[in-house]
Order: sequence, then C-alpha cells, then structure tokens
Amino acid sequence: MGIQEDAGRLLVFVYQEYTKDNSWIDSKKVIETTKWNSGKINRAIMYLKDMNAIKINLFLGNTNGVYNFGINGLTPFGIQLVENSEEFKKNFGFKLDNPSSHKLKWD
Repeated sequence: MGIQEDAGRLLVFVYQEYTKDNSWIDSKKVIETTKWNSGKINRAIMYLKDMNAIKINLFLGNTNGVYNFGINGLTPFGIQLVENSEEFKKNFGFKLDNPSSHKLKWD
C-alpha cells in the first residue's frame, strides 16, 4: 500500500469509530488496531490532516515513534469523502461501497 491508500483505510477506520459514538481516537488505539510501523502511521495521519479530512490534536512527544495525537472526529470534507464512493476512489485509489460495514485490511 502507498501513503494514499493507507490514509484511505485510516479514514474509514476513523469514520467507523466516529459513527459508533467513539469520538476520541488516540495514537495508541491506531497503533494497536493497525499494527503498522510508526512511519506508516505518521504519513497517513499527516496526509489526512493536511487534506483537512480529520479533526486532530497533536501533542508533544511520541509513542513508539508515532506522533502523539487525538482524533476527535471528521471534518465535513472528511465525511463527504467517505460517503461519496466516487470521490473516495478518486482520492484514495480504492473503491468503498458501504463505509459503515467495510472490512478493513491492515497489511
């Protein structure tokens, strides 16, 4: 997977958590869920932050090399990306039919 696809998978994960009323996702939860290395997580997080898809707070320090952060939701643009399958494919390179039930693969 490239950065773009990694970011798409992470955005779907955030969307799924957010729609389950889990409004706070920290770096530890992303590390435990994805099992990705620090560079992969950091690049995907910064990609989503820079495209203004997630609401994120960055904190000093790191956890095993991963930036300390807390995601407290998606922006309207982030929601639009996830819920519009054509826009999602254009931005992340893979098709997403139903974001709520999409099975995520982290490899």
